[in-house]
Amino acid sequence: MTVIMAFMPILLILLFSWFIRIGLKSLSKRIILTKHLAKGIILSYMSVLLFAVVVYELMPANEEELFTKTDLEKLENENQVFDEAFRKNEVSKLHKDFLVEEWTHEIEGDTFHIVSSNSDYLPAKVYVEWTDSKEQLVEGKVYRTNLFIYGMNMKDRIPFSKVKWEGDQLIIEEPTEQEYKYYRFSNNLAILTINDVFPSDETVRVQGETYLYLTVPKHMNVVDEMGLQLY
Repeated sequence: MTVIMAFMPILLILLFSWFIRIGLKSLSKRIILTKHLAKGIILSYMSVLLFAVVVYELMPANEEELFTKTDLEKLENENQVFDEAFRKNEVSKLHKDFLVEEWTHEIEGDTFHIVSSNSDYLPAKVYVEWTDSKEQLVEGKVYRTNLFIYGMNMKDRIPFSKVKWEGDQLIIEEPTEQEYKYYRFSNNLAILTINDVFPSDETVRVQGETYLYLTVPKHMNVVDEMGLQLY
């Protein structure tokens, strides 16, 4: 509730009182505002304020949880730990909460290609674990790390790279562009700007990334012309 909204009830009451006073004067110049009328106005204002407080408390809260700078630093550290574990193939350290998809795909030949739907965009980091399996099965796990913007969790709102098979091609699709708007309301008299919460010299974004972990038999060949695979 802003400052103007806070004083809106008293402004309405004063305006209403002014109309009453004008009306009374038009009926008789002898009629004046009495103490009784003044008390009535004050009591009316207090009643409106009490009613507003009750309504405000009963209104359902649907607030967006804002994470502090300290929280964001911890989340960013989680991303860094995951990235390091992914690069070193330390499977046990891969955060299970980051797993968003897993699948198994059978291919006919002994070669498949890893490609991106946009040659100018690197949609994911890829790691290939080689196994001694004689089957034609490729297993995949898709991970996505923390994504926060201005303290808000955007992981489930901003789409991530999708993976699909077309013949012998494993295509990593670029996420579709999406616009997200939000409006900030506060019941504080002193409204804070986003810069008051997150000064310009502090981190306000935790940049999440998409990771693709593949398990591939050693007798297969993986063609990765874009260099998505980590070694």
